[in-house]
Amino acid sequence: MILPGDNIDTSRLDKKTLLENFEKLGTIFNRLREIVFTVDIVKGIIENVNNSIEILGYKKEDWEGQKFREWPISKTKLFIDLIKHAEKSSEETSSSQISFPKKNSNEYISFEFSTVIYSFKNKKYLLCVLRDISEREKLMFDLEESLKKERQLNELRSGFISNASHQFRTPLTVIQSGIEIMEMYLEDLPEEKRKSFYKQFNRIRGEVNRLQELMDDILFLGRSNAKRTTFKPELRSLTEFCDKLIQNKYNIRFDDSRKIILTVKGIEQTIYFDSKLLGHSIENILSNAYKYSDEGNVEMMIEFESETVSISITDHGMGIPKKDLSNLFQPFFRAGNTSEIEGTGLGLSIVKNFIDEHGGNIFVMSELDKGTTVTISLPLNINPNNYAAQG
Repeated sequence: MILPGDNIDTSRLDKKTLLENFEKLGTIFNRLREIVFTVDIVKGIIENVNNSIEILGYKKEDWEGQKFREWPISKTKLFIDLIKHAEKSSEETSSSQISFPKKNSNEYISFEFSTVIYSFKNKKYLLCVLRDISEREKLMFDLEESLKKERQLNELRSGFISNASHQFRTPLTVIQSGIEIMEMYLEDLPEEKRKSFYKQFNRIRGEVNRLQELMDDILFLGRSNAKRTTFKPELRSLTEFCDKLIQNKYNIRFDDSRKIILTVKGIEQTIYFDSKLLGHSIENILSNAYKYSDEGNVEMMIEFESETVSISITDHGMGIPKKDLSNLFQPFFRAGNTSEIEGTGLGLSIVKNFIDEHGGNIFVMSELDKGTTVTISLPLNINPNNYAAQG
């Protein structure tokens, strides 16, 4: 198909072919969804307008041959500036976004428009394309409103969770205090009679502690989902941090058959991390390693690579069914083989949120009756504050 302005020797084409080509061009021109028009800049006359001008309530005949400066679109500052620029420049392309009113109406339509100033046979022309983006604008507005409502719901949920957590703590504290008072009154009873009471008291204490842990996890998860968790990464030694954590909180509590064995591979580097969030994450994984394995050491390996550092924690316990691996990070989800072991199903969900804050990843590999390896991967030489700013 031949277009006007194409540098082709038309003398080789017969009149019928030329007419067919221009007819095809005219059909395409009028079927475009975008509003397209051309203006003779010297004369200031609109030469061609396609049928899509009907979007604004006009017909093409309303404007073809009319003075461009009398067209409402031409009176906008953007178009005035464009024409002024065209008078000083040979060729120019520009694009922008603007709204125009429909004919005899207060309704405005948003357009994304692009313009080209070109020369043809020593004359300057303006080619303008207007693309209706009203639907896109509406979708963007609806999306913004949805995000705003979601943020409000997150705030309400976080507030409710925080309030509920504190409300639960009050009766739990009363129960715990009540047990201590009753134990004082039982001190005068014979040993045999006290045993049955103490057994029940210990069960109550266990349930109170379990509920307190559940409230802590729910509060952690609520704050994390609402982006209200304080995140303050600092540049420090990851190896030193992990070694101190396992020595002070785990290895002193167990005998030599249940130690955490730490190994380090690669060239050690200081990295950015939030000690509170990462510490909570590692402790949760270590606690699970002990909880779901009855014997043997737990292995922790820190491996420094070119762009990342990984922390892998391996136990040799009961393992996780393959069908459950994909759901481990869902709140309240627990593997099918853990029903007899106490837990809330919130731990790994919270851990994932905390690792996401660091711009890192977490992976789980497991085999039934052989053990589980949980790996945290963190970026090297990158301040995760940058991720928080982008989020």
